[in-house]
Amino acid sequence: MLSTLTAEQKNMVQRMQTVLGFAADLAHARVTIYLPTADNKYFNIFAEEHPVTQKMNEKINLTGQKVRCVEEPIVLNAYKQGISVEALREWALGEFVHLKVYPLRDFTGKTFGVVSFETRAFNEVFISQCYEFLTNLENPSSEMHKRMNAADGLVVVDRGRKVIAANNQAMGIFSNMDIENIVGRHTNHMPVNWPLVSMVLDTGLGESKETRLHGILLSIRAFPVIPRPKAGCAFVILRDITELRQKDEELNIKSVVIKEIHHRVKNNLQTITSLLRMQERRAKSEETKTVLRDCIGRVGSIAIVHEYLSHHEEGMLEVSHVAKEIYKELMSSMIRPDFKLEASFKAEEIFLPSDRATSIALIINELLQNVIEHAFEDREKGKLFVEFRKLENEFVIEIADDGNGLPEGFNIKKSRSLGLKIIKTMTESDLAGKFTISNRAEGGTLARVSIPRGV
Repeated sequence: MLSTLTAEQKNMVQRMQTVLGFAADLAHARVTIYLPTADNKYFNIFAEEHPVTQKMNEKINLTGQKVRCVEEPIVLNAYKQGISVEALREWALGEFVHLKVYPLRDFTGKTFGVVSFETRAFNEVFISQCYEFLTNLENPSSEMHKRMNAADGLVVVDRGRKVIAANNQAMGIFSNMDIENIVGRHTNHMPVNWPLVSMVLDTGLGESKETRLHGILLSIRAFPVIPRPKAGCAFVILRDITELRQKDEELNIKSVVIKEIHHRVKNNLQTITSLLRMQERRAKSEETKTVLRDCIGRVGSIAIVHEYLSHHEEGMLEVSHVAKEIYKELMSSMIRPDFKLEASFKAEEIFLPSDRATSIALIINELLQNVIEHAFEDREKGKLFVEFRKLENEFVIEIADDGNGLPEGFNIKKSRSLGLKIIKTMTESDLAGKFTISNRAEGGTLARVSIPRGV
């Protein structure tokens, strides 16, 4: 399609193609680039885009298609004569649109193609300035030339700082600021007062900023039609972001409040663990001390979850981080100083909702406490392996040891262990998972919790 063009002509239409959708938004029109074949019998449709700023009955995008020149007499006339042509075209049965076609010329003045604008709401200023923008484009900017949306206001300002065109959305925005008849006003006069536009016209460089006018917060994007100092008009795109920023502020406040709540809950839980530790030190019964230690571990696990949530976004929690903190806490507080433990901890990065993550944290706490209290009783050394991984359909927690193993005839359903009952209940009821514990062939036990990923 580009084989008949010179390098300069190719570069020009390729630059135009990168911003053609944006140009369609600016012109409020469907924009099409036609390039003739070598024999001038057909037009190749190099690129075509529809606007988001105007409602039109959608047609199939014809990019890459070929049409006979005789079927496009208006386009053919603009190409052969090298002039702009206007006409009405039947867009659909009984529906006519305004068609404006301009020639595309290289630096020698040779016409090598055309660009057409089709619209139901014809605005000569928007279309003519959009043509100048496309044919003088130098460096497309992903930020300055990003597409508009249907609620954006569009204004064209001439080199004398006077507004010469505005769409309905722009007039609506100014009407909300009690500024009527924006067309004809100067941007450097009150009550408009846009020094940003003057700077853009003087420098030939695009600028954007947020500014508050008459109680409305506006996002303003202004850029020159021709990217050279004092070369002509400027487009100004306006977006009323007052409500958006209010919602952002409300969300930020809620996020801060929620994090503060988690922080306070964590502090309260730590206070409870301190009280339980005081009670543990005063207890005379070994059984009471064991119960209190178990309670301290459970409360501490929940505190770790709230500590994480107080520093991160609400909703999702990185479970492996929490699991590792629980593991470190129990290893430092429950392992006897004279006990030689060879331990291994492996956990993949897994993000889960905070309610599921809290249940998993408590399960890991109970599993580790169970191993530390029972697996290595009356032993001087031992091995412990902790793994938390994700499979295709499930998450798996495995905790293995080389300790004393389960007693003969062990049945988890008949077990009186509160810790095992907590694990089983939370796994099945809260996480719809499965919990098993069994002796290993090489000695010790293997506890396995599997949790469906899709729940």
